[in-house]
Amino acid sequence: MIASLVALTLAAAAPAGPKPGGVKTFTDWTVGCDNGAACQAVALVPESGSPDDYLMLVLNRDAGGAAARLSVPAPAAGSYRLTVNGRAIGTVSAKGDDGGTLALTRSMLDALAEGDRATLVDARGKSRAAASLKGLAAAMLYMDDRQGLVGTRSALRRPGNRVARAAAPALPVIVSPPASKARPRTIGVAVATRLIGRDNARCDYANGPVAPKAHRLDARHSLVVVDHPCGNGAYNLFSSLFVVDEAGKPSPARFDSTPGMGVDGTEDNVVVNGDWDPRERRLGSFAKGRGIGDCGDMQSFAWDGARFRLVEETVMGECRGSMDYIPVWRARVVVR
Repeated sequence: MIASLVALTLAAAAPAGPKPGGVKTFTDWTVGCDNGAACQAVALVPESGSPDDYLMLVLNRDAGGAAARLSVPAPAAGSYRLTVNGRAIGTVSAKGDDGGTLALTRSMLDALAEGDRATLVDARGKSRAAASLKGLAAAMLYMDDRQGLVGTRSALRRPGNRVARAAAPALPVIVSPPASKARPRTIGVAVATRLIGRDNARCDYANGPVAPKAHRLDARHSLVVVDHPCGNGAYNLFSSLFVVDEAGKPSPARFDSTPGMGVDGTEDNVVVNGDWDPRERRLGSFAKGRGIGDCGDMQSFAWDGARFRLVEETVMGECRGSMDYIPVWRARVVVR
């Protein structure tokens, strides 16, 4: 009985894990918001369309009733007009093939929400790409609701007379220990093979031998990444992660949010298409929904001295041509 009470007390005292926001699709647009109340809506290629001639528009708005911005891609540098149902609503000055950004006024927002089709027109009057606007009005209402702006003067749709007072929520802070220049501790091939399991290590179609890769995390811990030679998909490669102490003892890496394709509620130490960035000291995972990467889940983690903590997560739930993943979680990292 006492042991049960102690366990419950410890569970209640443990810090809550990240709760990334969700995404929702309305016809040809998908939208989501993160824990900082920043929202993004993304145009999708219609089911019968082709990504080659489609205009991949992205609508962003920060928390607190900030002005909405529309990112408009362009095929090359130059001046373009953005039209809705044949009527120009703004000019895009593209310095390169990244396109440009429009700060959206009330009239622009209304035109986009009430229109059927947006078209990018070059200086010669030639249509270069087009996007469906079906579902954008609903995506705007979704953003207003998540940002607490329904019925305010700052609402994207159906503005009212109330003054927007919703401030941006404070982002969680992750404290990361300082980097160390010491050589990383590692493990041998035999130990790595045992840790990832025979089925992941040996098969007739192996990608290569078991080859542990070591990286220094801090003065007391090293990260060892063991890519799986077996059990991978065509575009998703799996790696097991282990934290090695200064005595050379490996333990499965711990996370505050399920990485890769793991099941929520489990302590999974496997990432998908993982990579360690030694400069930024970030661990990345990118679980693809299909080979071209236009859908999936991207995560970035920072080491806090005991486990990996989710710094950023972006998702795209629709495999419909867009590479503009929607942010659903953010955190700040401080080193001390």
